[in-house]
Amino acid sequence: MRRIAVLFMAAALLCVTGCGKFTQIKVNSAKIENVSPNGLRGLNADLAVEIDNPAIQIKLSDMKAVLKYSGKVLGNVTVDPFTMKGRTAHTYHLKAKVKLDKDVSLYDMLMFLDKDYMDKCKVDITVKGKLRGGLSKTMTKKDIPLKKLLKYADKK
Repeated sequence: MRRIAVLFMAAALLCVTGCGKFTQIKVNSAKIENVSPNGLRGLNADLAVEIDNPAIQIKLSDMKAVLKYSGKVLGNVTVDPFTMKGRTAHTYHLKAKVKLDKDVSLYDMLMFLDKDYMDKCKVDITVKGKLRGGLSKTMTKKDIPLKKLLKYADKK
């Protein structure tokens, strides 16, 4: 019984110290490599995103983002699933689809040329992460300032 308790404590300690590294995952850079139209209300984009992952391998899926301005939905972004390699910094080439909301006009999109307009935009992001052992969790971050996300595009 004592061995089981010691093994359990060792496993819990390992899990806790390993999980701490998830908060250290960071995006080093992001850039748009290619953009092509997809009908009148959509775009396909090829992205290059460098991610530094000191934690274990994670499969990311169901990645969705909603772009909003003053509570009005401007569009949705989806990114194809991919596996983030563990304990390494790596550049991932991702495919994204952007779809404008049906109530968004061309004028609304031209407003992105105004820096003040972009500074007021917010993004809601949802991502499902799955570890090698099968444990998965869906994470959601709401009302992230768009300018905070775009700072990564200025790198490299």
